[in-house]
Amino acid sequence: MNLKAAPGVCLVALAASLSAQESLEGAYSGAFNLQTQSRGVIPIPMKVVIVSARDGKLQGTAMRGHNNKAGAGCMGEYKLAGTYEGGKIEMKSEPGGPAGDCVMELQLVAEGRKLKGTMGKSEVELTK
Repeated sequence: MNLKAAPGVCLVALAASLSAQESLEGAYSGAFNLQTQSRGVIPIPMKVVIVSARDGKLQGTAMRGHNNKAGAGCMGEYKLAGTYEGGKIEMKSEPGGPAGDCVMELQLVAEGRKLKGTMGKSEVELTK
């Protein structure tokens, strides 16, 4: 490798990383699969808005819905904070839900306009 070109390569890699983080900003909609005792697996609607993606740190909000009362105990809006590195996203919420006793922990992978992964033991897929 030409050492004179190395600083340019580093700048290109840094610019690509910053661009990837900034492209995470926006609203994503989709669902997570909730395992219930009586009705099996039920998709629960959710929305995640990433309002800030800088220096590997993420800030945002999430709105968790319900499906005919399934999931209603934790529905509502949550504040999220987390990290982003190499396409992997980890975000955790402050306590939320009607009783203030629910927490969202998201482990996602950015794949173009999609975020896929898990929230606890539930599978999640969101699209921008």
